[in-house]
Amino acid sequence: MTAVALIVEYQTPDLLALCLASLRRFAPGIRAVVVAGEEGGSGAHAAAIERARVSGLHEDAEIVILLDTDVVILSERWLPWLSAALEEVFAVGGLRHRGDVTQLYCQGYILLHAHCLAMTRTLFEKVPTFRAENVWDTAWQVTMYASSGSTVVVPMTPTLDGWPDRVGVYVPQMGYGPYWAHLGRGTSFRPRGPWRERLRRMAAACGSPRARKILSYQQDRAAFLKKGWEVVRG
Repeated sequence: MTAVALIVEYQTPDLLALCLASLRRFAPGIRAVVVAGEEGGSGAHAAAIERARVSGLHEDAEIVILLDTDVVILSERWLPWLSAALEEVFAVGGLRHRGDVTQLYCQGYILLHAHCLAMTRTLFEKVPTFRAENVWDTAWQVTMYASSGSTVVVPMTPTLDGWPDRVGVYVPQMGYGPYWAHLGRGTSFRPRGPWRERLRRMAAACGSPRARKILSYQQDRAAFLKKGWEVVRG
């Protein structure tokens, strides 16, 4: 089955480079389309997906994959597994592994998360909007329209192989190793320039809880990039 990956990118060139390199290494058959995003969280992310859909860049593909830049593909088995799953269901992807438990279910269904979400082209075109609503992100309507015809993968807990604790590592088929890893908050807690980061370190040293929290996420981000490149360069 032919596949296209729509990757929304906003000021995360380091994460994007790793994501694209992992696709070239483990899923060279996928056509990657990088879509320019903008500031604004889930709303901006959804708007970028909508622009990509209207552009028609997916129309030669049977599978459409929404892929965040803070995802790294880890196995050549990932794409064959997606293709086989989508012969049986309409959508397949990972469970949201951060956030409140109320963001995991909607109308009795376990919600797919938009970080690494594959669906049939028919479903991609059928979903009326990817707009986030209330506590739900840009994938909730995909879950609703797929209804029972979806497969949700739960990340390993604790995480595997030296990945930071906040990273979700997904192993759909036990015995074959991890298929992908997702950092989560890797885009929102990206470094913001040397002077801003210097001020943040000073604030953390003075006891600022928020500054310390952001620095801890940035440390995980750096560890994610390091580990991801180790796997991709293998």
